[in-house]
Amino acid sequence: MKIALAIFKYFPHGGLQRDFMRIALELLKRGHDVTAFTRSFDGEIPAGLKVEILKLSSFTNHGKAAEFEKIFKERAQNFDVKLGFNRISGIDFYFAADNCIMSEALSVYPEWFLKISPRHRAIIGQERALMQPGGKTGILYITGKQKTDYQKFYNTEEERFFYLPPGLNEACFRGDDAEERRQKKRAQYNIADDEILLLLVGSFFEGKGADRLLKAVGALSDPLRQKCRVAIVGNMPRKPCLKLCRQLGLSESVLIMPGPASDVPDWLLGADLMVHPARKEATGTVIVEALAAGLPVIASSECGFANFAAESGGCALKLPFEQQELDSKLEEFLQAGNLAQLKRDAIAYGAQADFRRRASAAVDLLEQWYNG
Repeated sequence: MKIALAIFKYFPHGGLQRDFMRIALELLKRGHDVTAFTRSFDGEIPAGLKVEILKLSSFTNHGKAAEFEKIFKERAQNFDVKLGFNRISGIDFYFAADNCIMSEALSVYPEWFLKISPRHRAIIGQERALMQPGGKTGILYITGKQKTDYQKFYNTEEERFFYLPPGLNEACFRGDDAEERRQKKRAQYNIADDEILLLLVGSFFEGKGADRLLKAVGALSDPLRQKCRVAIVGNMPRKPCLKLCRQLGLSESVLIMPGPASDVPDWLLGADLMVHPARKEATGTVIVEALAAGLPVIASSECGFANFAAESGGCALKLPFEQQELDSKLEEFLQAGNLAQLKRDAIAYGAQADFRRRASAAVDLLEQWYNG
């Protein structure tokens, strides 16, 4: 097949971007001709993947999205299959990494405002064009909430939805060398065996809840607070992190690491608990990456994959989020006996969970559709 992939921006750390790359690599492995259309590509381009950078002239984000859609449709006319990782009407399949825009917008703004806001009119219009009844685009969805919301607001036909299970890089799974890699990562940053390392992975300070985590660490009782170290990995802006660390007296306890995406699996093994209290997260791929490595998780229920955190013995924080609950859960989980049990539960859960098949399941669907 000759396949066109559309993604607004590619960079190594994003969950959507990692899914894009795994699907692209699976397509290439099966011998397909793959071209990625994007506004920017930050990272190594794998052998065989063709990349076309679309030059846009619009100044606003919603203007750029509309312009991207127009140019992509023109450039991708002669491809056998068109798969979009952002909202683009008229494509064959849409990888629904994001939650329903209409649902999220109405939780923040009144309906009348959405009608007069140029930005919201544009992005909701794109979503409506993609999801409206009678459309031909197949929806590759990854959480039940996505499907429920799309059908609630747009009455999208049932037969257009295709569920994809989680799918992770093999490097995330716990191997026989797990303990060796754990010790090596901790030694690299002088983290003692008796210290507790908390991990947050992400690139957006408030969006990923880094402030919530730091406040929870600041609220720990003295013995635990003294033992805790925090690693924030993934191009997180340093200025707001450092400012809050100073205010909370945590400057000596927190590592802010830009680190390459390839370094995340070793951080997962080196840590003792992942805390992912994101404010908005369609999935939270790092949650299942952590569990695959045997790392227990506290996650906010805004994350589509928070159910995996709860099922594994960890915690999905209640809605609406309350800082006091996170403070209390962190204090509870870090007690020595509790943390040891949480680790055992996470290792057992990660060993049997179906966390490998997303890319192969997606490509199976594309091939089945193309072959009729």
